[in-house]
Amino acid sequence: MSPVGRALHERFEHVCRSEVQRLRRKTASLTAEERSSVDALVLEVTHGLAKTLDAALNTPDSAAIVPAVMRLFAVTAPCLEETT
Repeated sequence: MSPVGRALHERFEHVCRSEVQRLRRKTASLTAEERSSVDALVLEVTHGLAKTLDAALNTPDSAAIVPAVMRLFAVTAPCLEETT
């Protein structure tokens, strides 16, 4: 995974975990096992989105959109020279 992809992955996971925590009251009727399944599914979807976006940003024609994507998702990544 590229530095930008890693930063996106971390940002998405942080937002995901924050939202799952925020929605705890609405999911209070779930059993611990059901809640664990929901958490795992949400994280799996989040990781898939980050991987897909990372793959799209690692194409030769994508260098121009990397800064916009980073701004859109409020991420910073070290070693951007590696991705451009």
